[in-house]
Amino acid sequence: MCIFESSSTHLLLLSLFALLNSASEATPIYTAHACTDGSYYLPNTPFQTNLNLLLSSLVSSATLHDGFHRTTIDDVKGLFLCRGDATPSACHDCVTAAAKNITDLCTNQTESIIWYDHCMLRYSNSSILNNIVPSFGLGNEPSVPDSDHTRFNDVLAPTLNDAAREAVNSSKKFATKEANFTSSMKLYTLAQCTPDLSTSECNTCFASSIGAFPNCCDGKRGARVLLPGCSVRYELFPFYNVSTVSRLPSPSSGIKPL
Repeated sequence: MCIFESSSTHLLLLSLFALLNSASEATPIYTAHACTDGSYYLPNTPFQTNLNLLLSSLVSSATLHDGFHRTTIDDVKGLFLCRGDATPSACHDCVTAAAKNITDLCTNQTESIIWYDHCMLRYSNSSILNNIVPSFGLGNEPSVPDSDHTRFNDVLAPTLNDAAREAVNSSKKFATKEANFTSSMKLYTLAQCTPDLSTSECNTCFASSIGAFPNCCDGKRGARVLLPGCSVRYELFPFYNVSTVSRLPSPSSGIKPL
């Protein structure tokens, strides 16, 4: 699914970043959601009770598990993943908002997922969680000028792949990468997958997400592709906390290219 963000939305995000300039101060910003399996539970049933317990457990764990936690209560499994640069308080605020809104947006749904700028939360009654679908591609308007299109893609593609390679080989499965687009404009990229995925699973997820950019967001000045197991994003402004990510441990060498 491809979604385009208007220029006014893009300017709003820029304004928010300029005002807040810190993940710890940001109000959770909703991005997308999916009610994924089309099956429903009845109110006041054991499933609803277990789901409420699971969501409460995820919220209470949001400051305790370094930005990621996965748990199961009877027939309901769930997890949250906070962006690698999010502070514990920002993570908790985001997971709290996600846990509250996911059941409002996906009423009585047995499998759902919701994304915010700083976190993702999902739950399911399925024995196996799909890491590739559903997916969302969101592109910012406007596009880069036609005269810069080829050069932009020539910078974007290797930078996204570098971020993905570093993320796969890092302890948090998270990485950012920057590159100069012009002498006065820098490209910022971010890649992250859930830490419970194997190297192979992360590589597969990143390949799917990066491969979706040409179809959803070709030439857009900023875009992101969201999958249940991973997400990739780029902008022409520092949308993540640059000082925080600079302090994260460096990935080890020897990773295979995507």
